[in-house]
Amino acid sequence: MKTTYARTALTASLKAACIALAFSMPLFANEDPRYFDSKAVGATTADFLNLPVGARAAAMGGAYTAISEEASAIYWNPAGLVQIPKLSAVFMRAQYLEEISYQYAAYAHRLSYDSVLAGSVLLTDIGSITQTDISGNTLGSFTPRDQVFTLSYSKAILEFSDKDIDVSVGVSAKYLKSTIVDTASSYAADLGIMTYNFGDIPYRLAVTATNMGGGLTYDKESNPLPLTFKLGAAVNPFRNMLIATDVVFPKQNKPNILFGAELATTPNELTRLCVRAGLNAQQMRDGLGGFSMGVGATLHFFSLDYAFVPMGELGSTHRISLTFDFPFRSPIFQRRDRTIFTKMKGISFK
Repeated sequence: MKTTYARTALTASLKAACIALAFSMPLFANEDPRYFDSKAVGATTADFLNLPVGARAAAMGGAYTAISEEASAIYWNPAGLVQIPKLSAVFMRAQYLEEISYQYAAYAHRLSYDSVLAGSVLLTDIGSITQTDISGNTLGSFTPRDQVFTLSYSKAILEFSDKDIDVSVGVSAKYLKSTIVDTASSYAADLGIMTYNFGDIPYRLAVTATNMGGGLTYDKESNPLPLTFKLGAAVNPFRNMLIATDVVFPKQNKPNILFGAELATTPNELTRLCVRAGLNAQQMRDGLGGFSMGVGATLHFFSLDYAFVPMGELGSTHRISLTFDFPFRSPIFQRRDRTIFTKMKGISFK
């Protein structure tokens, strides 16, 4: 039995990786050799696409590619959307550096027992900046703002799935609009694949390619979007402990490693309390802190999460998010039934 399970899990995981590589290789082949290297810092635009959403993910250092299973999966990995209950919504406000803040809202709705449709919006507010001409004369002020509208679809791949493993895929289409003084807009796409492996020690694997698309043109020159590839893994060594890691390949920098951990306690069936911590190796190398922490509480349909992310001399950032899941969403590996194998009316969420 265990041999059959291991063979099934390995086969499905390899198939998922091959599919992801098939999509990714043409993109790598067309890239400038300087990209995906430390020499590429500042070579891309639309850095607002890299602002993390959801306080839970931020507290875990962004190591969330293989964890996302609520509406914020639109941002982290659309393949995770298939694991939501009937519906899921996330609202977040982040107080970033100086006067910069951003807001995020997402909603996901189940279409059938094996497919989910979702949408989100991200809005940034940079604050007011004094505008001057080349001679230093004041011309007034301007307020940079960015907007990202995303539509996502996630589906279970039943041909690769069985009672021991779930495999899902997700795609997202984005419309970007960025205003500094002039306005630029573009389109982009995300692709994600995720496997849920149910064994004595449950684990997940994931691959994503995000921000695939044309660049932004404010005047005459177009600058590329921050294309990013991620390989993610998460494991539940104990019932209420989750450990995750992401290997990140950003177009605008050299590869990076993220780590995250969550420890939970469940006073009763409908209540869950969590403490979280994370590590971003790139921020550590850059002297921007790199450590993050946070707490969260789930009560019936609602989860309230907070993240504290110091960024060295730049200051500290705070994020608060509210997640609504209906019906009550238990952690994926604690459910009696698996989402993609049982129709919704027969699923137990206790």
